[in-house]
Amino acid sequence: MPPWGIGEVGDRAEALARTVRMARERVPFYRDLHDGVDSVALADLPTCTKADLRSYGLFPLSASPLEEAYRVCATSGTTGPRLFVGYSRRDWVERGGVRLAHRASYAGFGAGDVLLNTHGYGLWVGGPALDLLAQSSGAGLLPAGPGGVDRMLAWFEELPITGLSATPSFMRFLIEHAAGAGVDPASWGLRVGFIGGECASQALRREVVEALGGGFRWQELYGSTESGGPILGFSPADAPYGGKLLIDTEEFVVELLDLDDDVPVEPGALGEITITTPFREFSPILRYRTRDLTVELPGQGDEGFPAVESLRGRLDDAIKVRGALVYPTVIEEIVVERLSPGAEFRIEIDREPGRLDEITVVVEHEGSDRELGELRDELREAIVMRVEVRAVPLHSLERFAGKAKRVVDRRPAP
Repeated sequence: MPPWGIGEVGDRAEALARTVRMARERVPFYRDLHDGVDSVALADLPTCTKADLRSYGLFPLSASPLEEAYRVCATSGTTGPRLFVGYSRRDWVERGGVRLAHRASYAGFGAGDVLLNTHGYGLWVGGPALDLLAQSSGAGLLPAGPGGVDRMLAWFEELPITGLSATPSFMRFLIEHAAGAGVDPASWGLRVGFIGGECASQALRREVVEALGGGFRWQELYGSTESGGPILGFSPADAPYGGKLLIDTEEFVVELLDLDDDVPVEPGALGEITITTPFREFSPILRYRTRDLTVELPGQGDEGFPAVESLRGRLDDAIKVRGALVYPTVIEEIVVERLSPGAEFRIEIDREPGRLDEITVVVEHEGSDRELGELRDELREAIVMRVEVRAVPLHSLERFAGKAKRVVDRRPAP
């Protein structure tokens, strides 16, 4: 069968029913959440968010004791307490590994290739998941983790590394560092980058691909600790600079729900990606709102997978300024398009006593005042709000080897 569409359970109704019953019996969180709900039909189940799990301990989704976990990962904790998630061997290797092997094959990566994995390890899902991608695809693996960029520049020259896994921020950092060292990244022979962990503008993608010689493939992977790693979505071959994602509706039941109600959005409307895992053993996920926002695209994508727009942003990342929500990814898309390659930026929010919120975008820029004025006008039009732009010298702002932290909110706590 081809992958199912957004919101479709298809032939997985029986598997979903078993998972729902198991979750209600063995997971206290679901027992309480589903109290009074007898139906196992998807539309009858209540949704949940990470915030709903906070009073249920470190492992609120676990259906088995910790000693039976094959793998444990945890969220970063940037939007609240860390959420720990366990996986059985079947969850992690037999199902997750198959999905990651597909992503590698889709990108033309496998036996004979070597992956340099710069994603973080510890409890973060990125490092071990990309190790699993290399192992399940038959490729060689260098599990380096983030940092040590000078060492990596030497490795690219000396070792047959053909693939790289990284965050978009690390890709920017790496290309800038190479330029500063007088190294041409196009000489490295990199063919594929498995990139994820945060949003990236089309301008940044284009900058990186061009720096690596134009033949480099930016293969975006999308997912989370809750989904079992970056297996929920991936960028299609016909969108090398972003713009859309293919959603894995073979492994997941995926809905796009209204931001305020547990109902599907109309075609073309912005919705929140909500996932259900009909086959998960250790930590079942039932109508879990990811906080990620997107719009479904018409028709089918590659291999029949449904396509959505690249993420518009996260509800958790949205900044409320003067009562309106501002998404940093909107600002990033405009700013990076206008800055010189490798330049950084910050979004600063202040509020003086008795005054309204003020938002300032600080950019590394050495151009004319006219260029800054044009950038300010474009930002004001995009976010429909007064915004100021301030220039600082190139290389004066901090660089990030992991996820970027570009929003500085100095407003007093309410």
